[in-house]
Amino acid sequence: MPLFVVATPIGNLEEASPRMARVLQEADLVLCEDTRRTRTLFAGLELVAPKLVSCHAHNEGTRLADVIARLEQGQNIALVSDAGAPGVSDPGGFIVEAAHASSIPVHVVSGPSSVTAALSVSGLPATPFHFLGFLPRKTGAMTKAIIAASQLEGTLVFLESGRRVGGVIEQMASLMPDREAVICRELTKKFEEVIRGHLTGLPTTDQRGEVVLVVGPGAPIVVDPVEVGPNLKVIASALAERWGCKKSLAYAALVQLENDRE
Repeated sequence: MPLFVVATPIGNLEEASPRMARVLQEADLVLCEDTRRTRTLFAGLELVAPKLVSCHAHNEGTRLADVIARLEQGQNIALVSDAGAPGVSDPGGFIVEAAHASSIPVHVVSGPSSVTAALSVSGLPATPFHFLGFLPRKTGAMTKAIIAASQLEGTLVFLESGRRVGGVIEQMASLMPDREAVICRELTKKFEEVIRGHLTGLPTTDQRGEVVLVVGPGAPIVVDPVEVGPNLKVIASALAERWGCKKSLAYAALVQLENDRE
């Protein structure tokens, strides 16, 4: 039997398709990021839950052998995450890769996606766009990632928790203040909120729920050697002071940019 990769509603259960409900109801086994969340989904859709097995970031690797064996025996297995598409900043990628490697057919049951939903409602150019997931938590690593992302041509899409998004916006605003951006919070849910403006004008306070941050195209972050001198170590020292990070991290970011440019 094939493996079904099933996208589930990101908030509003009315987005569930008849095909999604049928595939989940007919499954012998459903692999879930969180069995409690999936059981709530089944209840909300008035479906009878089959056998649910957890498959998350910490145990996905250990599930591979058993899942492949079940598929080869002809079992009907569906893979879901808590919301949206499995394998897109959610667990599931290892399972899908293992199924392909074992010549097991993999079918997608498409559905809601916070990434495309945010792009649609942002009004920013969607061609091209780059989905970059979650930024690193540490300030220095985050700064390095933002610098690297700014070199990409097109719109940038990030995922973030409401508790952290204010700090992310503040850091982005200091590095690329001229770019427009859109905060898409709690999409399709009761308290959905979409805020568009320049990065310097967006709120930097803590928020509730999950956020998709869409950042419009703009000039890449560059360092003017005339201002701080031609030596990378001198530039790194000046940037470390400005960004509030370790000099070694700023230097590593500059070296990476130089390597990418070459």
